[in-house]
Amino acid sequence: MAFVYNFAKFAIWPGERFQSTEDPIVLCAQHGDLDREALHAIEGRPVGGHPILVRMLDPGAAINACHIYFASGFASETALQDVLARARRGAVLLVSDKPGFAGLGGHIGLIEDRKRLRFQVNLQAVTQAGVRLSSKLLQLAEIVEAVRK
Repeated sequence: MAFVYNFAKFAIWPGERFQSTEDPIVLCAQHGDLDREALHAIEGRPVGGHPILVRMLDPGAAINACHIYFASGFASETALQDVLARARRGAVLLVSDKPGFAGLGGHIGLIEDRKRLRFQVNLQAVTQAGVRLSSKLLQLAEIVEAVRK
């Protein structure tokens, strides 16, 4: 969960994503994909003056109110492509531990490497969604491109 919180600390959303400086950063997770207790442990913690608000969503739910959306499973390739398209329209940062997620067009993919958790970033996909990531975060990431079909 610390990874997702840190992604919020190093992400910059378009100004129109916030009505005021006190608006929360909404962290959404698909039901069952992240430990609910760990999520609520970060709820209310500030990121750049914005408190974290946690929402649990059902698969296929609207994600436009989310700043970050974490999902492990996608029912199909079509479902994944639908989430990616909705993220591009709404400046939503997508994070997943689905194998190869960043290479499939996702934004940030969590990977286990030698029992350590690392992450891959598809910078082109993040940029297309209207989100910017800090160079400090990008220095720690493995940058990947979407696999062409």
